[in-house]
Amino acid sequence: MQQTQLSVAGKMIRIDQHEPPATAAKHPAIVLLHGAGGNVGWWLDRLAPHLTAAGLALYAPHYFDRTGTAHADLRTITDGVHVPQWIDTIDATLAYAAARPGIDRARIALLGISLGSFLSLALTARLSASASAAEQRRIRAVVDISGGLVAPYDALATSHFPPTLILHGESDQIVPVANAHQLDALLTKLAVPHTLRLLPEEGHFFSSAAQMQLLLAVGGFLSKHLT
Repeated sequence: MQQTQLSVAGKMIRIDQHEPPATAAKHPAIVLLHGAGGNVGWWLDRLAPHLTAAGLALYAPHYFDRTGTAHADLRTITDGVHVPQWIDTIDATLAYAAARPGIDRARIALLGISLGSFLSLALTARLSASASAAEQRRIRAVVDISGGLVAPYDALATSHFPPTLILHGESDQIVPVANAHQLDALLTKLAVPHTLRLLPEEGHFFSSAAQMQLLLAVGGFLSKHLT
């Protein structure tokens, strides 16, 4: 793992990155987005070995660096100031990944956990509404783990939304499973290819057995849409 920095609106954003060895063929990439606790390493440690072994690059921005946030709470998430800056920082990370040597810019996915998923889905909805076909195609696929797509961004989603995997614990008391059902209904209405997988008796923080199920589901989905 290597850590680099990206300047966004005058702020230095740390990015943890795993890049496979250079080959003649270009690699797909994942932009991984942490949750409200700001813990980049927990999911990175679990996903990176599997993804890099499969020839995928992985970029995990510390998007809280943009606002000097250590931990996001309801106030910061709903104040109308932090979220737009975080989304723009993720957008800049997406552009950074697309410009990396050896990366196939047409095969980049967003993988968000909890707050990171809300942000990734919001950015994806915004891009899907663009009049530019190139903007619409910047994200090849989305993985939503324990997140959702909420106002005002849900109103932006169009049929150009990329294939999406929705993973959620049925007993989640922090982000209710209703968010997964709402996203499922919206993507169904828009005729967007997607998969909804609910994990019975799982809450917001998954058991070891559920984590393995998630890894397998994510691996299968990304293999289908990025390779």
